[in-house]
Amino acid sequence: MTAAPKPTGKRSPGITSYTTNFQGVKSRQLLIFATLITVILNFVPYAEFLLYPIRLFVTFVHESGHALAAIATGGDVMSVRINPDGSGLTITRQSPFWAWLTLSGGYLGTAIFGAVLLLVGTRNRANAGRITLLVMGVFLLLIAPLWGWRDGFTLITGLGLGAVLLAMAKFLPLKGADFAATFLAVQCSLNALLDLKILIHLTAMGSAHNDAASMQQHYGLPAIFWAVTWGLMAAGVLAVSLRFYWRATQDRGAIMRA
Repeated sequence: MTAAPKPTGKRSPGITSYTTNFQGVKSRQLLIFATLITVILNFVPYAEFLLYPIRLFVTFVHESGHALAAIATGGDVMSVRINPDGSGLTITRQSPFWAWLTLSGGYLGTAIFGAVLLLVGTRNRANAGRITLLVMGVFLLLIAPLWGWRDGFTLITGLGLGAVLLAMAKFLPLKGADFAATFLAVQCSLNALLDLKILIHLTAMGSAHNDAASMQQHYGLPAIFWAVTWGLMAAGVLAVSLRFYWRATQDRGAIMRA
């Protein structure tokens, strides 16, 4: 009886080996599924009531973008307010020189936040979704009393959303946590673009109560210029993040090694 040859760890010439990035395939499937759910919900009657908590979450992200930009440029955050209709207001105190960054921090900050969530989904870690939900939950629990204590709705909403995110991080299975984080990434990214579409419409109609109108007051250029500029920049952020996401999670099956 002839003994089977022992493996030597070397590949024979001309033999092709194939590896598959299963984590990448899973990540892309989650992204596609989350996007499909988002699109479908746009055609479901009264779906806005189902998405209402997410609408408030996105507004928190938007207003936090203003607040963090003010702090990064040496300013102070006086208050953050989230309204029941999904709008918000952040009051800061800072040098007029940095007003452009603070005012841009809302819409662009939401787009960047969504892009970061997408890129976190490319990490080859089994608990990436849970960690993402945990970090977002802790952040909301911190900023709600710090910046939103003057308004009851803002405080209760921030604490409630933060608690829900922590509960999801703790109790959801790994796949459920990954999907929840991906779904929030899609919602933030698409809402950033949809909100900018609304902003462009408002500025074209002459509305004076928005971030673009404030930019016009500070720098003279028309509000529609700022709205369109932010829209193009947000679209660019989304396009770049999707490209990196797809490349980072692409199937590596057909890697040939001699």
